[in-house]
Amino acid sequence: MNKTCFVIMGYGIKNNLNLDLAYEEIIKPCIIENQLIPFPLYKESSYNAYRCDEISGTISIDYKFVTCLNGADIVIADISTMNVNAIYELGARHALKPRSTILLCAKEKEKEFKFFDITYVPIIFYEHNGTFLREDIISQTKNQLNSLLDFAINTSTNVPDNPIYRALNENHVYDHDKSSNNTIYEMYKKARNLLDDNNFRDALVILDELYTNDPSEENLLLLVLARYKIAEKNNSCKDLIECINLIKQNTDIENSTSEYLFGRLAAICLRVYNLSNDPEYYYSALEYYRIGACFCKKNLYCPRNYCALLLRIYEITEDKNVIREYYYTAKHFAKLYLNINVNVKNNGNYDERIYYTYNVIDLKAIIDDKYIDAEKIVNRIQNDKDISKRQKSTIIDGINILKQSIENINKYML
Repeated sequence: MNKTCFVIMGYGIKNNLNLDLAYEEIIKPCIIENQLIPFPLYKESSYNAYRCDEISGTISIDYKFVTCLNGADIVIADISTMNVNAIYELGARHALKPRSTILLCAKEKEKEFKFFDITYVPIIFYEHNGTFLREDIISQTKNQLNSLLDFAINTSTNVPDNPIYRALNENHVYDHDKSSNNTIYEMYKKARNLLDDNNFRDALVILDELYTNDPSEENLLLLVLARYKIAEKNNSCKDLIECINLIKQNTDIENSTSEYLFGRLAAICLRVYNLSNDPEYYYSALEYYRIGACFCKKNLYCPRNYCALLLRIYEITEDKNVIREYYYTAKHFAKLYLNINVNVKNNGNYDERIYYTYNVIDLKAIIDDKYIDAEKIVNRIQNDKDISKRQKSTIIDGINILKQSIENINKYML
């Protein structure tokens, strides 16, 4: 008797990926080649289909997918777009059935697997160029899928191939790991405190372990913060560039909307520029700050630094027309950014509110062409016991550099 199959995936073009291409060119031909039939949701076979959007009738979509997920012998899930419905259906299938769930994913999306643990289940990564699939990729992916389908159809194993049933089958009571008595949250808090105290080396030891256990984007950015601060102190462009590469390798920069991600990348590029005087890193930092400013919701970090860095263009060129262009661009955007509707004033934590307060002061200084009462502001920061060492040094260094940049660029405006 032929085994049944159901496909989890969206349809049409989603997130710049033509999902129908993968379905029509790879998944469906393999299903037919292996003589799999749609799950019999209806008695009349002509109404049944492999993919939920192809199933006709007035039955609710929830009933359709739950019944098919529970009843199908084999489920193929393409999660390339990380669509929440597809992820939910995948989780439901894993909870309902211990085996014979096969995953496909566009290789470009591999970096997005940090938030759920399916990296060791049957999964095929393939190159999807968005609007077309190369013939060699189609052939290669079909061979891989046929191999997994053959195993799912013909194996008699009872070993589960999904993390839920694997964990349930173990059913062990483990001895406590004496090597580390800290929970993830305890490590996180301790590392944050060490970072705030400018103790980057001790923080790095904890953050290496923390990121291994919980590879979230926030923990990655904290890890990179510790590394780049050490690299900066050692005047090591090589180590700073490694920090940039670490972020690029572990995040989906092209699709990110994280102001913190772009802010961290910009800060590291700026450090490389400060050490090397390589204009490439000046422009990279400027671009990352600009992108981060587009997604600003908190403390105006990226907007402030974008405008401040524009004023340092005189370090790159002596062309007065270019310098004037950057000067007026900085003033223009500073005015715009001061009107951003951020929610840090009432909802942000104390650190966020501190950064917001002084970033507003800096943006106003850019607009006014001068830093009013800079010494008093610095003294106030130094004497504020509630501001961490790292925050003090970050804000004060920023004020001093901005003050100097305003003075220097104004010489070109005479």
